[in-house]
Amino acid sequence: MSAAAGTDESPPSSNLVEAGTPLLVIKDVGKDYVSGAGIVRALRTINFVVNQGEFVAIIGTSGSGKSTLMNILGCLDRPTRGTYTLAGVDVGGRTADGRAIVRNRVIGFIFQGFNLLSRTTALENVELPLSYRGVSAKERRSRAERALASVGLATRTDHTPNQLSGGQQQRVAIARALVTDPPLLLADEPTGNLDTRTSLEVLALLQKLNVERGITIILVTHEPDIAQCAGRMITFRDGNIVEDRRVEDRKDAAHELSLLPPPEVYVAPGAGTADGALAALLAARKPVPFGVTWRLLLGTILGVLLGFLYGKYLVGKPVPGVGPGLGFLLEARFAAGYFQGEWGHQPAWRQSLKVAFWYSLGTLLLLGIVVLAAPPDALATFLTKGGGAAVTFAAASLGAVVVLTGIRFALARLAAYLHPKPKG
Repeated sequence: MSAAAGTDESPPSSNLVEAGTPLLVIKDVGKDYVSGAGIVRALRTINFVVNQGEFVAIIGTSGSGKSTLMNILGCLDRPTRGTYTLAGVDVGGRTADGRAIVRNRVIGFIFQGFNLLSRTTALENVELPLSYRGVSAKERRSRAERALASVGLATRTDHTPNQLSGGQQQRVAIARALVTDPPLLLADEPTGNLDTRTSLEVLALLQKLNVERGITIILVTHEPDIAQCAGRMITFRDGNIVEDRRVEDRKDAAHELSLLPPPEVYVAPGAGTADGALAALLAARKPVPFGVTWRLLLGTILGVLLGFLYGKYLVGKPVPGVGPGLGFLLEARFAAGYFQGEWGHQPAWRQSLKVAFWYSLGTLLLLGIVVLAAPPDALATFLTKGGGAAVTFAAASLGAVVVLTGIRFALARLAAYLHPKPKG
């Protein structure tokens, strides 16, 4: 353990112990709980050692003691008796704050329920452990982006959890566990909420991390076929270890995944999330759907009108920028409403702003062309006698939007012709 938490910006080394020295030692560990019926012995007297680079599965039925052990291994609880040594440190004898430092620097957690913050993006979720260590914002972002790329989510950084599939959420959780470069990963039922294909994808990723990066992994599960993906299996029953063996017929998750039938590629209209569909639309540089264009136009007109009324009646003089600014926000809001109606979920606010931005940029470019092409005398006359700059902007925007709408409509029809939707 090096510098104090809160200032270190360099990732900890994955090799905290010398070669041949155990990373983790459980010696005569037991855990008791006091209840109304007396003392419950969740763990009796257990002993085992985990070497650096191992992939260990802890398996057992409900009530066998495996979850209690995981809490101790993760420094969330202390044993009633015995010693727990991690990377040469007696963790069981440390205070709560001392265990928190070890937890943040040495261990990465992967949970069955993902435990992602629902209102923050994938990138922000992955950055969270680094923020507790005082890492600078620039360094946090860089390392979080690398972690997401390593689990295949480089294009999903701006998505919130409700805009990701279960497998993608678990990948975000794995990236969050990896971002501090821990030597030990604790995975508590990581496939419990996933289907077969997604479970194999997560297990294949864990196997790859174990082989290629030498990360020690301890996986808790009650499913024997999941435990077969590990290199070693420790079986618990009634708080005791009843078996500790090497897995001779280890399952290759990537190979098992390749044997499954291919997934259905086409997603029917209304399925999935609005943000995912909108992100794919923007990434493919396809035209914004024709139906949203008129809502964007309405946002432009209402924004300019509100800006004009604000300047005329509340301030007493024109206020430059208010109308276009309100128009931009209304465009984004109306676009979000359209996509919510089409796909059943409202997209992320930043995605709606992106639609409004490109729409406004195209409108302003066409507006500039109109202004440059107009005779100077006619433009000056219109500015002085036609109601001022606000009316000019609204009128010119309307003309530019009509032209832009026509272009987008033509491109949308062309895209539909070149890439028709599958039938059935």
